[in-house]
Amino acid sequence: MSSTPESEGSRRRELTAIRPLFAAGFVTAFGAHSIAANLGAASSDLATHLLALGVLLALYDGAEVLLKPVFGSLADRIGPRPVLLGGLLGFAAASAAFVLASDPAWLGVARFAQGAAAAAFSPAAGAMIARIAPDRRRGRAFGSYGAWKGLGYTLGPILGGVLISVGGYGLLFGALTVLALVVAGWADGTGDFQESFAYSSP
Repeated sequence: MSSTPESEGSRRRELTAIRPLFAAGFVTAFGAHSIAANLGAASSDLATHLLALGVLLALYDGAEVLLKPVFGSLADRIGPRPVLLGGLLGFAAASAAFVLASDPAWLGVARFAQGAAAAAFSPAAGAMIARIAPDRRRGRAFGSYGAWKGLGYTLGPILGGVLISVGGYGLLFGALTVLALVVAGWADGTGDFQESFAYSSP
């Protein structure tokens, strides 16, 4: 049975609205693994390397554990769209702050701030996907979101290593800043995305 023009148009609008969410998931995962895979690389002491890696991973993930429920509740109150956009902008700001500081001592602070910003992505993106995708395609939509995050986890160690080799942590954090800003601008500039998430708090 062929699709009607209305159903085809609806599907196109759905894809237009949901793609920024996939990109946001990629940013979160790429940011986590591109940095984590290279933390402590300057140390020749394996024990020191592993300890630094563990602490800096815990800072990022610990911020998510603490703040995801907070941002989930905030998304319930004000809607998921501003929480997602705010998280992307916060991630960009945390990354840019490290570049401007040019001080390795701020790496832990930057990691915690990135994790705090990333904590806004998951509950907001999940709520958005549930709202956009119809019942018959919701599982596929969540699977695609997970696949894009998986791609970020996969490419992060490789591309992150290349960036650090070429320009150090400053280049990597600069690239993360630009990536987050591009995705935030894409999401904010997509008409179907904005229309899908016009929200009034109850």
